[in-house]
Amino acid sequence: MSNFFVSTDMTADMPPELFGEDLRILPMSYVLDGVEYDGKTRTFLTPHEFYTALENGGIASTSMVPVETAREYFAAMLQEGKDVLHISFPAAMSGCFDGYLKAAKLAEADFPGRRIVVIDGKSACSGEGLLAWYAMQKRDGGATLDETAGYVTELRDHIGHAFTVSDLKHLYRGGRLSRGAALVGQAIKLNPILMVDENGALVHIGNVMGRKAAMRTLLAKMMRESAGFDNKVIVVAHGDCLGDAELLAEKVRERFPASRVIVTDVGPIIGAHCGKGMLALLYLASGKTDRRL
Repeated sequence: MSNFFVSTDMTADMPPELFGEDLRILPMSYVLDGVEYDGKTRTFLTPHEFYTALENGGIASTSMVPVETAREYFAAMLQEGKDVLHISFPAAMSGCFDGYLKAAKLAEADFPGRRIVVIDGKSACSGEGLLAWYAMQKRDGGATLDETAGYVTELRDHIGHAFTVSDLKHLYRGGRLSRGAALVGQAIKLNPILMVDENGALVHIGNVMGRKAAMRTLLAKMMRESAGFDNKVIVVAHGDCLGDAELLAEKVRERFPASRVIVTDVGPIIGAHCGKGMLALLYLASGKTDRRL
């Protein structure tokens, strides 16, 4: 039994295979065509249902987690007599991080002696989930809360993200990409290649012709950046394009036979901003500054 929880956001798209003891996921909600889905009063759609709705013209949006909601979430863990290490969705993409800091102070005030450490994960989608998994491995190996927090702060700079989307309109609409970048990408009708950089910001680094070329580019980027790293786990995350994900996973397994390669769904919180057809590789990398294709 650990003496603190590892916690992260629903944006982490945590593969079920990576769930562990004393892991908590902060619930989030989304709105689709004016209807809110919070997993409580209204059950989440399946990934296929959600992406089909988007493909048919549905409009999805998300919003920041209210401070009071986050406070209640943190307090429930403190009430169990354990501290909390929360890995947050990047501050460069959302205001949630600042809200979590406020919520943590409020929750700590109600439970003197208990601690909540909130870290900007500077990672998104299953990259955030991968960071949480490594945090659990560190904790379960005997590291203290502060030791694990320090480890996460260093490791977040080595969580590589290489992904493509079918189009850029969802990223622009959600404020994750500039209008200029979105217009250029759409106008030339190429497959955009994106990454999450050292600041936790989303960066459009270029375009390639065709889906297969995009997949080859993602794989080449991962191979270049992961050289010298022991990638125990590599995640292939997808937005309702399982066939492409399985094909990419097969190529990854050929080149990384010692790694555990997991295929998982991209959930509705990230999916609302990326749309159907998102395909991502998440892995350990030398850094997050290489913007080459």
